Amino acid sequence: MNPELYDAHDRLEDRHWWFEGRRRVIREVLRRHLLPRAKRRLLDVGCGTGGMFPMLIEFGEVDGAEASPDALERARRKFPGHRIEPCALPTTLPEGTWDVVTAFDVIEHLDDPIASLQAMRSRLPFDGQVVVTVPAFQFLWSHHDEVNQHRRRYSRLELVSQLSSAGLRVTFVSYYNTLLFPAVAGARLLERLLPSRAKSEDSDLEETPGPINRALTTLFGSERLAVGRASLPFGVSLIAVAQNGTTGANSPRR
Repeated sequence: MNPELYDAHDRLEDRHWWFEGRRRVIREVLRRHLLPRAKRRLLDVGCGTGGMFPMLIEFGEVDGAEASPDALERARRKFPGHRIEPCALPTTLPEGTWDVVTAFDVIEHLDDPIASLQAMRSRLPFDGQVVVTVPAFQFLWSHHDEVNQHRRRYSRLELVSQLSSAGLRVTFVSYYNTLLFPAVAGARLLERLLPSRAKSEDSDLEETPGPINRALTTLFGSERLAVGRASLPFGVSLIAVAQNGTTGANSPRR
């Protein structure tokens, strides 16, 4: 990701509707699909400036891994009590150490996501879990993806296939950010028709006026009432929960 975007994340991730709505959805999925543990350890891979830490702390002890020196320094400054390692992937970290490895909007940046998922899996015990989110549908590709240095957007089948190839069994997968999907799809189409509207250096992430921000947060966050209980058929993003150490064909809950 472009270094300049970490500054925007650092400024906005505590209050911007996209970050807060995503946290609400992910919290509900974790609440429903993480295996019960007396004491749970989580590793957030590609943790950025640490925006997911306050939510993840609700589920156990949280460590982080981050490749960007700037984001790493920001995360360490904001969360001094946490172990945050300077690495893109957990290949240099102890194996079998964490019960859950999360990668929120990370693997779409990687040239070899399957090898990266295998590295995450090796950090888990026999029944440990991986939780990932990714942007959905290649036809939604836009200037925002280019600025954020994405390699791809995913379909449900592609995400399940990559997790399975990494030796993980997908136990839950769903699209989300579904209610805003028509608006996002329309904006992407307009960008193709009027390419001059796409700014050369800016992503979609920008300050949103208070009333609009609150309304979008409520709308996006309301999907937590469905995601986790059921698998939504489309959306701007995907979330999956997968388990290590299980055998047999993938049969994600629908």
